Amino acid sequence: MTKLSKHDLTIPAIFMISLLTLSPLASAGCCSGGTWDPSGFLNSDSGQGMSSQPTQPIQPAQGSQDSATAGSSNPQGAPDRLASYPNGSIMKSMKSVSSSDVIVDASNGDSYAASHIKNAIHIPSKDLLDNNGNIKSDEELSRLLGEAGISREDSVVVYGSTESSGEAELAFMILRHLGQEDVKLLDGSLEEWKAAGLPVEAQDTVIPAAEYNPSVKPGVIAEYDYVKSGQAQIVDVRPFVDFGKGRIPGSIALDPANVIKEDKIKNGDDLAAVFSRLEKDMPIVVYSDDYSRSALVAYSLQLMGYEAAIYSWKDWQAHEGTADAADSKYVKLGKT
Repeated sequence: MTKLSKHDLTIPAIFMISLLTLSPLASAGCCSGGTWDPSGFLNSDSGQGMSSQPTQPIQPAQGSQDSATAGSSNPQGAPDRLASYPNGSIMKSMKSVSSSDVIVDASNGDSYAASHIKNAIHIPSKDLLDNNGNIKSDEELSRLLGEAGISREDSVVVYGSTESSGEAELAFMILRHLGQEDVKLLDGSLEEWKAAGLPVEAQDTVIPAAEYNPSVKPGVIAEYDYVKSGQAQIVDVRPFVDFGKGRIPGSIALDPANVIKEDKIKNGDDLAAVFSRLEKDMPIVVYSDDYSRSALVAYSLQLMGYEAAIYSWKDWQAHEGTADAADSKYVKLGKT
């Protein structure tokens, strides 16, 4: 185990030599049971829904070519890619990571022990949740971050096992909720980091504990009263079969695979197409029974300049019970 001073961390600045291309739009399909509304789906004219377990990465969809890609043969792809987002400041290219950044590996499972970015500390995203899958209290989260060596004044860069796993996005959303102003997602996977010749290691990195003083920012983790108020657009990112069985009234369904191509968040042009039916000047609440799914989509919305918060389907059920899937607003589509 290596014990380092936070400000002694050193990562060479080496230009990235490869970058994966962005993924095609996923398509929507019908599932068994439930009722369906054609207007209740983003990109409802295309293909196949997905389901995933909370601890599994969200798989990218297969489909048509995107309108624009960043070619892996172009070493300048990363800056152009970040510029494609209206709010690209919340993403960080690999070549811009510096020794002043605290790098957080948010991956679950055994990947950190096998290999991770040199000097990255490990905070699995599952450690941010309690045994029931709910986000821990602000006090518990602050203690966890402080013990890991993070203060609210730090510049934090987060990555997960893949950009499609939702692990890093969940950590990002929780850090923003606690008031972390300087936090970004790494634009690239560990494999891309290695391919660029950047340093990795297998031994644990421990940095001195810090005091984390939260300054909770409203509008990042939504509460029931706000969701109920009708002030926000509601996006359901659960598997489509669950959407068919019950939902928050007025929800629009979105398969999280629609924001991913080849394990990377799509570029700005393609995300604009995915979110084209959403109102830009009205806030959005993204909900699921798996925070990694909702965080992935909410972060993608924030990249595109939307005000997006995450919410829990279980919290809605606790207040109101399962929504009625037979609401007269919805019509049945095709065979079930």
